[in-house]
Parts: sequence; C-alpha cells; structure tokens
Amino acid sequence: MKTKNLVLLICTLGALFFLAACGGGEDKGITVDSVTLAENLDSNYQAVNPTTQFYPNDVIYASVKVNGAPKSGIMTGKFYYWDQLISEASIDFASTNAGIIISIGQSTYVGFNLTPSTSWPVDSGYSFKLFVDNVEVGSYAYEVIQ
Repeated sequence: MKTKNLVLLICTLGALFFLAACGGGEDKGITVDSVTLAENLDSNYQAVNPTTQFYPNDVIYASVKVNGAPKSGIMTGKFYYWDQLISEASIDFASTNAGIIISIGQSTYVGFNLTPSTSWPVDSGYSFKLFVDNVEVGSYAYEVIQ
C-alpha cells in the first residue's frame, strides 16, 4: 500500500512539474523583460544597432522582449513628442500565440516602429511608452539629433 501511494505521489509531482514547465498551468499574463530602441529590427523583432539617438528622417524601432509566450493580454506601444501622442499600435497575445502549445525557456519579441511623414524636429522630448492591459509598464526616452 505504501509503495502504491509513493508511486502516485511521484506521478502527481511529475505531472505538476511538467505542466508548470510547459506553460500548461495558469496564464500569468505578460511579463516584459526588456525594451530596446534601435535603428532596425531583424526578422524576429530583435534590435539591430540599439540606440537612443535618431536622425530627422529615421524610422524609430522598439523591440520588446517578453518572458515566455503569453496566452492573453494586450500590449500597446505609444510614441510621444513631449506629451503629444504621435502614433500607437497594439498586439493581442490571445490571437498571436493561439497556436503555441509549449514554450520552454523561450522569449517572445514584439516590434514597434514609427515612420516619419515629415522630418522629426531635432529635440530631446521624445519617448516610447509601453502599456500592458492599459497599464503603463515603462517609458523610454530618445532624441532626434542633427
């Protein structure tokens, strides 16, 4: 009887460990590991030539590294010039990661970009703000130089 209970306990603990490692447990939402402003993004949305200084006609890129592969939540990136909103875009992880079953030790990268319609004014009053489920999680300053 004791052997049967011990085997059952080991199997239960093993199953719980497997579910936790594979993301099969409770969805903990979006955890942002880092945000990097850059001159460009690669095909996986990782930063190429990180910088916080851009020229008046540059496209401004932001790479966001997210822990694991969230199953739900909305991430919004907003570009500002002082307090004026220039542009924003959102991603819904419920539809983006719907096909991902297991994610072990991996990160998800999300990319945002801002393309100028006219030259950006030379100034230091720019920022990229990141929101998760409508809550600001960080503000990242950058400047436009000559």
